[in-house]
Amino acid sequence: MKILFCGTTFASSVEHLKKLLPQHEVVNCPNENLISAARDAHVLIPLVARVDRSVIEAGPVKLIQQWGVGLEGVDINAATELGVRVCNVPGDETPNADSTAEHAVFLMMGLSRRIRECFSSLRNSVCGFPVGQALFEKTALIVGFGKVGQALARKLIALGMQVDAIRRTPAPLIEIAIGVRRVGDTSDLLDMAERVDFVISTVTLTNETRNLFDMSLFKRMRSSAFVINVSRGPVVNEADLVLALENQLIAGAGLDVFATEPVDPNHPLLRMGNVFATPHIAGVTEQNHVAIGALVKENILKVLLRDETPNYCVNLQLLGDKT
Repeated sequence: MKILFCGTTFASSVEHLKKLLPQHEVVNCPNENLISAARDAHVLIPLVARVDRSVIEAGPVKLIQQWGVGLEGVDINAATELGVRVCNVPGDETPNADSTAEHAVFLMMGLSRRIRECFSSLRNSVCGFPVGQALFEKTALIVGFGKVGQALARKLIALGMQVDAIRRTPAPLIEIAIGVRRVGDTSDLLDMAERVDFVISTVTLTNETRNLFDMSLFKRMRSSAFVINVSRGPVVNEADLVLALENQLIAGAGLDVFATEPVDPNHPLLRMGNVFATPHIAGVTEQNHVAIGALVKENILKVLLRDETPNYCVNLQLLGDKT
């Protein structure tokens, strides 16, 4: 049976699943060819592609299985109407949260230690420059305090930072156990952003969080502060971010995700010296691949071979008797 990765990004995931399911056809295709490629596909793996009704109803699709957490690109209502199960892999079932949190720290260190200028110094045989900043005694505001946000808070506090958080649903026991200094909701974002050195997005992309990081936020931040995004690209209004960086409203940005991916190599943010960017690899670690691959394989076998209910099915209750 055919398992289709939607898009040509994250090629390592495709190769990993091929090894786990050698008896099945595991392929990927460009986004513009999704409908034709889905005509004989039994499983769709969305990655960062848009999987809408036209793609889902194109073929004999039995399962939409994300390679990770995010399902914002999937038309779950259409899938439910068509009797297709939609599943993801929760972050607390894999090393995804720790992998992503660790990458956020990497971006923070790259900015604070002026890593791009370090490369220039090496090329020019210069020692002892640039002068960077350590993270200890700095402050951070984590926007989105789910599994990734909590993992990040633990790491930053261990480095000697003070951490604040924005979260939708309060969880005082978790916040106290981790050692967060202050907690607010999105209505507190601008006020809390004025007091910190890093504002970090780990939120899920929703209508409420789209463009959450915009000029109104950048204007309230310290001119010495940095923006970090390891969540989803559209959380940040990129046009506003370019203007904020050009006008030195903030000191820099660390970005693992962009509004359109793969990102255009000529994107203005990639040409800025105060931007440290990576190609959506925060969760792309060997440990994470192994754990996600095992869970994805199990769900595929449950649906295709054993006609069993898959794990982490987000529309199970809505499906009723449609499957």
